[in-house]
Amino acid sequence: MHNLYVPPYKILIFIVLFGIGYGSATYLKDLESFQPTPKIEAPKSDFSFNFDFKFDFNFSKPEVDEEIQKPIKTWNEVTIQTNGADRKYGNLVGIQLVLKPEDYVKEEWWKERIEETLIKGKSSGIFDRKTIVIFPEHIGSGLIFLNEKSRFLNSDSLAEALKTKGENFKLTDLILAKSELMAEVYVRTFSSLAKDFNVPILGGTIVLPNPKIVKGNLVLDSKGPLYNVAIPFSADGKLMEPLVKKTILSEEEQKVYSPGETNQDRIWIVPGWKVAILIGQDVFESYLYSRLTGKPIDGIISPASVYPDMKWSGLDLTDVNVWKREGMAKYIKSTRAQDLVQVFLSGHLFENHWNGKTFNLRDFTFEDQVISVENPTILNLYF
Repeated sequence: MHNLYVPPYKILIFIVLFGIGYGSATYLKDLESFQPTPKIEAPKSDFSFNFDFKFDFNFSKPEVDEEIQKPIKTWNEVTIQTNGADRKYGNLVGIQLVLKPEDYVKEEWWKERIEETLIKGKSSGIFDRKTIVIFPEHIGSGLIFLNEKSRFLNSDSLAEALKTKGENFKLTDLILAKSELMAEVYVRTFSSLAKDFNVPILGGTIVLPNPKIVKGNLVLDSKGPLYNVAIPFSADGKLMEPLVKKTILSEEEQKVYSPGETNQDRIWIVPGWKVAILIGQDVFESYLYSRLTGKPIDGIISPASVYPDMKWSGLDLTDVNVWKREGMAKYIKSTRAQDLVQVFLSGHLFENHWNGKTFNLRDFTFEDQVISVENPTILNLYF
């Protein structure tokens, strides 16, 4: 313990000094009460303070650009609808998918969405050596979402998403920046699926800079114009001719890519069958059918897509009856084809709900159409 002993003489000194101090203070206070207090005017300050401070107590952290979690499916199963009976002549299989931007972020996620429908088709026994599988327009264009993160994908619109990359960043800039990766993933995916399921596949469409098939490989020209192209794959996974470029474009589409030639080859030859390929609004132009007149084709196939308020040449393309009334069904008899299928993309892509309905027509008469645009559907037409 510390020694707390204090000598007596120190205690005495403290008491004396305290007494003197207290007495002096009391005397001065009494004296002050008898003296008049002069009025002293404080000098005015020649400067002032502005106490109107504005405080911002927003302590929220800036948005973090996070990795996207694998999206959860919104459906339980893939539906199959069949038009006609299997007479062993072959069939056209249109597959309507339901997709959203998150499905494209990883290559394997996108492939799983597509593969699910092919697994259903194979297990149902509708694939054979004369089957042709058709996917929708722009199924490959959605690969612009590859490797994107939360700031881009959580935007309210595509326009807002593009601003996360720069105030003046355009959709064409994004496509050109990712075109090589998009092409690689697109070819790798559909080549693998065609080979694994042993069916020829029309891989919907994809927007790329002046693509060409050169010695079995897809080659891009980074300085060339953008085209919306349909690319066929053989049952052994190889790229096939013809690579078809969309010809008839809406005003919105013309802002992004260029039209293909009217005189390009459109006939895809697979074992046992020949089919003509028309993309989207191409089906409304009579002069495109005139180039098919007299040629030995068995069917006409069309990957297509519809976004809200989509119009062309006075037609409301959001009305599925317009596609049936003014499209392939109107002109098919001018060709030698007897069957047709038009396959639409479905899903929520930013602010737009793409909801065209896939349909087919057999022998000019027997029609079938998907029941729902909220579930992936296989529309099977037997020749």
